[in-house]
Amino acid sequence: MAITKYKAAAVSSEPVWFNLEGGVEKTISLIEEAGQQGCKLIGFPELWLPGYPSWLWRFTYAQNLPLMKAYRQNSLEVNSQEMRRIRHAARDNQIFVSLGFSERDHGTLYIAQVLIDPNGDVINHRRKIKPTHYEKLLYGDGTGDTFMSVTETELGRLGQLCCWENMNPFLKALSVSQGEQVHVAAWPALEKTSPVLPTNGGEFAADVTTAEYAVESGAWVIAPFQRMSLEGIKKNTPPGVEPSTEPSRYQSYARIFKPGGRLAVPKPAEDFDGLLIAEIDLEETHLMKSHADFGGHYMRPDLIRLLVDTSRKELVTEVDPRGGIKSYSTAHRLGLDQPLVGKNGEEKDDGVVYASH
Repeated sequence: MAITKYKAAAVSSEPVWFNLEGGVEKTISLIEEAGQQGCKLIGFPELWLPGYPSWLWRFTYAQNLPLMKAYRQNSLEVNSQEMRRIRHAARDNQIFVSLGFSERDHGTLYIAQVLIDPNGDVINHRRKIKPTHYEKLLYGDGTGDTFMSVTETELGRLGQLCCWENMNPFLKALSVSQGEQVHVAAWPALEKTSPVLPTNGGEFAADVTTAEYAVESGAWVIAPFQRMSLEGIKKNTPPGVEPSTEPSRYQSYARIFKPGGRLAVPKPAEDFDGLLIAEIDLEETHLMKSHADFGGHYMRPDLIRLLVDTSRKELVTEVDPRGGIKSYSTAHRLGLDQPLVGKNGEEKDDGVVYASH
């Protein structure tokens, strides 16, 4: 049954840097908090697990090598006990979870997001199609079957994008064409302003880029952000390098916008840490989309079209029994097409015992 009015939460908090277990525990705690407050959807920032690697932008390659190793070691595999614990938390609290994380798949890391439904099933798994600038040192590109954003759910058509994907006109056009109604614009820890490039600043990302998404899409937009404390700055500084002593640059810029770009709730204080919650009403998308639906009546596909390829390209392919080429699915290979096993209460899944909260 469709739900048109519900609470949604944007996370504004600090990751547990370089600590996958600690990050999973904090993730579950925030999911439980959102559930207790009656939320049906919670959005986590980009690379929430194990935190955004801002050190890529600030230090040299040689200085960063120890951090690179630790970061890989604490990245999340989707077919893992840690992910299943998060999926159980979503089911126990009957909530949709949009989770941003560093995904480790064989030898490569990806900037990834999953959408988990209240059954604990992963109903969307996506990877950032192109890591930004220095991010290319750490992450690979998403594949054709891992970049779609919008998923049909009982809460409406929910979309997810990471960081500068939220200002990519082609990705926005693709999401709009699918009738997106609620969007999670996941952001990392950003300095308040950037003297060189405005789009690198947290305030600009929150109040311009994210608001513009709500204008162009006619959708609700939930923007979770990471924060960084003085202790976090120390952990994100390579060994032998003097850390910065100014944590106030990395504060809270979480936002929730209505369709058309108005704030749904006031901006939080810059030192806010927790859940920014708003009442979502899908009926409010109608007026904006009636005037400007760029995926429908307000577009000319006879003049302008977007070509999309959602097939996966393999380095090694096999011939199928009919002489063609076998097709592959990332979700199937990673086990994401399998439902979460077990019942509420004590649950045993691949040797792991879970207790409901």
